[in-house]
Amino acid sequence: MMINTLLEIIRYSLTLLFGIFVSSLFIDVKMNKKNIMVLMSFFLIDLGLQGIFYFIKGLSLVISLYPLITHLPLCLFFIFYLKIRIFPSLIAITSAYLCCQISNWTSIFINSFIPNINHITYSLSLIISFFIIMKYVSASISQLLKKQNNELFSFSIIPVFYYIFDYIATVYTHLLYLGNKITVEFIPFLLCICYFIFCTVYFKQYEEKQKIETYNKLIHIQQTQAEKEMKLMEENEKRIIMIRHDMRHFLNHILNDLENNQNEHAIHYIQTLFDSIDQTVRKQYCLNNTINMIIASYEERMIEEQVDFHYSLNVPQQLNISDIDLTSILSNGLENALKAVLLLKEHRLIELSIDEKCGKLLISIENTYAIEPEFIDGIPVSKEKDHGIGSQSIVYTVEKLHGHYQFFTKNHHFILRIVI
Repeated sequence: MMINTLLEIIRYSLTLLFGIFVSSLFIDVKMNKKNIMVLMSFFLIDLGLQGIFYFIKGLSLVISLYPLITHLPLCLFFIFYLKIRIFPSLIAITSAYLCCQISNWTSIFINSFIPNINHITYSLSLIISFFIIMKYVSASISQLLKKQNNELFSFSIIPVFYYIFDYIATVYTHLLYLGNKITVEFIPFLLCICYFIFCTVYFKQYEEKQKIETYNKLIHIQQTQAEKEMKLMEENEKRIIMIRHDMRHFLNHILNDLENNQNEHAIHYIQTLFDSIDQTVRKQYCLNNTINMIIASYEERMIEEQVDFHYSLNVPQQLNISDIDLTSILSNGLENALKAVLLLKEHRLIELSIDEKCGKLLISIENTYAIEPEFIDGIPVSKEKDHGIGSQSIVYTVEKLHGHYQFFTKNHHFILRIVI
C-alpha cells in the first residue's frame, strides 16, 4: 500500500513536471539555467499546493481542481512573467495535456496484460515521451505558435476541444467510461468538425499565400522591367544626343545628294536615319502595361535562347481582371512554354495570342516540345520536383475567376487556351 502511494505521488509529480516543461518548450522558452530554475520553482510551489489539497480531500479533489490550481496559474505565468501571448499560451498548455494521453493509453494497454504496474509504465512512458517531444516535436510547434492568432485558430481546435471534452467526460462526470453512446460518438464527431474547420482555414491561408507570391512576382517583374527601361532610356538619350549632334551633317549630306540628283542614295540615307531614330522608341506590344511588362521580361531571354517568338495582341488598356491574376496566368504559361522549348535543340517556337471580345479575355499559348506531356484529368503533370506547379497555379486562378481552361497537344504542339 505504501509503495503504491509512493508510485502514485511520483506519477503525478512527473505529470506536473512534464506539463510545465513541455508547455514551455512549445512556446520556445530557452532551457538555460535561469529558466530551468524559474520553471522548477513554479513546479515546487504548485506541487506543494497540490499536496495541500491532496492531504485535505484526497487525489480526486486535486484532479478536479487541476485546471484552477495548475493550468490557470501556468497560463498566467507564461503571459505575465514570460510575456507570451494568451492564445499561444493556451494552445501550449492544452497541447501538453494532450501529449499526456500517450502515456495514459500506454499504461492502460500494458496494464491489461500485466496488472498493477500502471503507475510504473505511465511514468516511464512519460519520460520517454518527453525526450521524443523535446528532440523531434517541440521545435516545429514552437515556430508554429509564433504565428498570428488568426493563423493559429485551426491548430488550436483539437487540443483545446479535447481538453474540455476530457474534463467533462472523464473528470467531472464518468460518461465516457459508462459507455454513453452520445459521449462515445462525440469523439469522431469532434474530429470531423475539427478536420473541416482545419481544411477551410488552411485553404484560406493557402489562397492568401498564393496571392502574396503572385503579387511579389508582379513586383519583381515591374522592378526588373523598370531597371531595363532606365538602362534603355540612358542609351536612348545618348543616341538622341549623337543624332542631334550629327543632324546638320546628315542634312548637309542629304542636301548634297539631292543637288547632285543622287535621289536613291538620299532616300537610303533618310531610311538609315529613320532606323536610328526608331531604336530610341520604347517597344510597346499592346495597350495594357501589365502584359507589356510580362512579355518584355521573357522576350529578351527568348532572343538569347534563340526561341522563335510570335505574338498577336488585341487588348484594351484596362482589363476586367486584376494585375495579380493576369500575372499568375500569363507568366506561368510563358514560363512553362519556355521550359518546354529549351529542351529542344531546334524548332524552338512559342506563339502567344491574347484577344478581348465581348467582355471575354481569350488567351492562347502554343509551343513545341521535346517530351510528350502526361495529363491527369486534363491537366499536365510532372514527376520532377517543383514541376507542374505553374499549371496548378493557372488552373487555380482561372477557376477562381469562373473561367475555362484547356490543355492539349496537336501536331506536336502543346496548347493552352483560356477564356475568362
